[in-house]
Amino acid sequence: MIKNQEVKKVKMLSKIEAIDIIALVVIAGGLTLKFTGADGVVGTLLTTVVLFYFGKKEVYDKVQSRKEIAGKIESVGEIIRRIAIEEKVDPELAYKIAKCESGLNPHARGINKTGSIDRGIFQWNDKYHPEVSDDCAFDVECSARAFCKAAKENHLSWWNASKECWSK
Repeated sequence: MIKNQEVKKVKMLSKIEAIDIIALVVIAGGLTLKFTGADGVVGTLLTTVVLFYFGKKEVYDKVQSRKEIAGKIESVGEIIRRIAIEEKVDPELAYKIAKCESGLNPHARGINKTGSIDRGIFQWNDKYHPEVSDDCAFDVECSARAFCKAAKENHLSWWNASKECWSK
């Protein structure tokens, strides 16, 4: 009985190919990226391993094009500033208020003692600003445009709770 199990294990191990090892390395690397944030070092290592085993320029080209796409993604701060400029609102003021209100976290939520909820980068209150939907409050572009509209209508007092932070 024991010999049959050992034979099965040997047969199973003999079926492992280089591609299986590569898959395990890529999975382990992906998990490392996910949990450590060390994507520069690990990403380079994974690319090297893949190129070594496959030796194909196409693999490298795909990795490079993904890096280029990722490099073009705007940060929250860049989106806020771009929209403020488009809307002719002081971009630094818009940035500072969002930074003070939410730390530039588009998913920020604050539940108040009254039960109302402050949402998104500009912490739109669901009770006092029902015109700003959840979808808009949690969307950086929409939220920034709503802020610009309020700023142009002289409603900066809506953010007086954090004024000490952003007025410096």
